[in-house]
Amino acid sequence: MSVMRTTESPDERRRHIAEAVWRIVRRDGINAVSTRTVAAEAGMVLGSLRHYFPRQSDAVAFAMRLVMERATGRIRGIVAVAGPEGASGPELLEQFLPLDEERREEMEVWLVFAGAALADDALAPLKRDSDATMLAIIRRIVSAAAPADTPLDRVERVADRMRALTDGLAAHLVGRYPALTPASARAILADEYRGMWA
Repeated sequence: MSVMRTTESPDERRRHIAEAVWRIVRRDGINAVSTRTVAAEAGMVLGSLRHYFPRQSDAVAFAMRLVMERATGRIRGIVAVAGPEGASGPELLEQFLPLDEERREEMEVWLVFAGAALADDALAPLKRDSDATMLAIIRRIVSAAAPADTPLDRVERVADRMRALTDGLAAHLVGRYPALTPASARAILADEYRGMWA
């Protein structure tokens, strides 16, 4: 449990609550998420939680969106520092992989949410939106490296392949597949990126 600072802005409080949802999901599973458990985990009273998220489903939906926002925020940060031409494709794609503890936590939570979205009509559209956002980002990364005059359908196929690769690497890293380490995942991603137009 963490205690909410009284000086937090409304946006910070929402993120604080979303991170409480993440901790519950990682520790106890998505079925353990309720307004009471989230309020307790966030260190706040139930009425305060309901001010930000009237229903448990609102907090879960926000927590799910925050996972994707963190990944896209890291990508925007890299591009802002390096510039669109200076950021490497593999470095940008790595932001979708759980290569450190922060991203591992996000990916573990994301996989739980993605599984829940298969049977939850409220989460399913969020999953579809996040999938579309991720694929659009990967298409931009792939397109920026495409040889001149590459047909759009080929760009889309390569982007789909890179999406499948990042998904697979992420799942294996979260599952702690013994043969795959963060370093080997980076190497696989870089190798595939270099050869994607071959």
